[in-house]
Amino acid sequence: MKGSIFYIILLLATWKIANGQTPFTCKGQYYLSLTKNGSQSSGLYEVKIPTSGAQIYLDTISTSIGLVLNGMGYRITDNLIYGIDPNTAHLRRIGSDGVAIDLGLPKGIPTDRLYYAGDVTPDGKFLLLIGLGGFPQQIVKIDLDDPDYACTFVGLKNNAVGIVDIAFDPFTGIMYGHDLRNSRIVTINPDDGSVNINFKVQSQVDQLGALFFDSFGNLYGYGAYGSGAQDKFVSIDKKTGEIRLLASGPISVGQDGCACPYTLELQKIVTPEVAFPCTDVVYSFIVSNGSGITRSGINLHDTLPDGLTAKSIIYNPFGGNENVADQVVSITEMVVKPGIDTIKLLVSIDENALGIYKNQAHLSGLPLALGSFTLSDYPYSFLEKDSTTLMVEPLDISFIEEEFTTCKGDSVFIDASLHGVNILWSDGDVSSRKWLVSPGKYTLIARTKCDVKQVQIDVKGDQVIADILEDTLDIDLGDYITLHGEYKNIDENVTLSWISSDGNPALSCQQCLTPEGQPIHDGYYVFLVKNAQDCYDYDTVWVRVKKDRSVFTPNIISANSDGQNDKFYLFAANQSVEGVYLRIYDRWGNLVFERNQFALNDCEYGWDGTFLNKPVVQGVFTWTAMVRFIDQYELVLHGDVTVIR
Repeated sequence: MKGSIFYIILLLATWKIANGQTPFTCKGQYYLSLTKNGSQSSGLYEVKIPTSGAQIYLDTISTSIGLVLNGMGYRITDNLIYGIDPNTAHLRRIGSDGVAIDLGLPKGIPTDRLYYAGDVTPDGKFLLLIGLGGFPQQIVKIDLDDPDYACTFVGLKNNAVGIVDIAFDPFTGIMYGHDLRNSRIVTINPDDGSVNINFKVQSQVDQLGALFFDSFGNLYGYGAYGSGAQDKFVSIDKKTGEIRLLASGPISVGQDGCACPYTLELQKIVTPEVAFPCTDVVYSFIVSNGSGITRSGINLHDTLPDGLTAKSIIYNPFGGNENVADQVVSITEMVVKPGIDTIKLLVSIDENALGIYKNQAHLSGLPLALGSFTLSDYPYSFLEKDSTTLMVEPLDISFIEEEFTTCKGDSVFIDASLHGVNILWSDGDVSSRKWLVSPGKYTLIARTKCDVKQVQIDVKGDQVIADILEDTLDIDLGDYITLHGEYKNIDENVTLSWISSDGNPALSCQQCLTPEGQPIHDGYYVFLVKNAQDCYDYDTVWVRVKKDRSVFTPNIISANSDGQNDKFYLFAANQSVEGVYLRIYDRWGNLVFERNQFALNDCEYGWDGTFLNKPVVQGVFTWTAMVRFIDQYELVLHGDVTVIR
């Protein structure tokens, strides 16, 4: 371990002597270069998250680094930031004082495009750039170990994208980018130039000129969200590409970003977050090693607040020397491989412990270049390096209702799930979740090692019965029906309603026992009864409607006023039909009679064999008619009639 630290210190010292720049310390931080409106120079800032979490603020490293800086990347091998001047394509190297040194024009770099997107590869070998404005589009790989910073190139296989920044995942090495032209996150293979665009379109997002990862592999961005103002800090889902607003920050007209996720970080959570005295909780210490190599000699230390007692380490994937004593937990000489894993600690809550308990753990033994030590962070808040909170409350089961009224066939579901609390029912059941399937009285006892609570649950049964005296009805189209509903209930405080099936008119009253109606189609009528306890019952009656559409006409009329078969008219067995029109023509096609909107089965609306008040000559006449039934069905008829005298 001592040899490793010495090597890193020596390496950093060599870099400082060689290039005259002081390196940064890699501790999972984010950096932004922001170009303010009207400025020809970017400022360099470290991102900070305040207590409120709604507004980020920036620690100023330099208000002006002398140029507009883009294509930024953090190089883990020397702990310096590299970037590009998009206007001149000159390579720049920035130290922790914010001073940018001009490294000149990389050998072979095309100058016909603007370089906004960039990041250093996780191994520190290359600064990768993607330019806008040139064709074809390509990835420029600047060799940072080469004295001339020689460039090699990989052509992009999708020239329709417009990449404005890129960032490397510290664990997978996958390169992510924001495609401004198509409003989505993409992944890009730097070896063959392939572009994966199978992510959600995020139309609410404009330019994200800064992308960066944290040391747990979470992706963030800074730019425009919901408006054109480039002042929003966002999180990005690596699986779906969904972008979510986290906080606001300073407005800029251009920005770029980078981070150093290649370090060791610590998160701390507690399960459950709300507990009771005399129960146990589990503290989880989530250790992330994004440095790419195994780290030895790492130490974890945590001092619990008064009222909490460490019992045992129940899981430790890192080995080392474990020590658990009352409120102090330490593990020394851990070996932490690249990746993310978790230590789990079982903790008991004292009998008199109540209130809020906060604390932080810390990791030590990190190389100096990685900050020597780091405090734990609570991952479910947006705040940096904040304490983990445990709420201890008195045992309380008053949230369980003591009285229920169930309807026929209903059951009551009781969920008494409380972490670390033992449950006992009056029937001997120890389940924390239980269906009470029948009316009666039940007792539930909740018990910890130092407290007991009890609740009595009374389940009362109730029911209402609805009945229609008729089961089925057969009627002719146009007939009226009367339905007869009955109900049984403990009291008269009920609500009645009748429901007609689709296509049938409503009944004469919806809240009476004997409504009338005129169905025009086959269908159900439903009688629904609901009581004051919201118990309900219903019954149905099926109504069949016979639709006889027969229409009759004479084929001979005498038209001699003898009172026998003197007129031609339409008649039907069904009374729910009306005539729309009746037209009669002679053999030359002349209209001799017309009647519109008339009743059937009435000779007064028929033809008496005259035309212009004079008898027509004997012979055959043709006719056509239309009738309309009560269900709006229309029937067209035609035929002939012979007039004799």
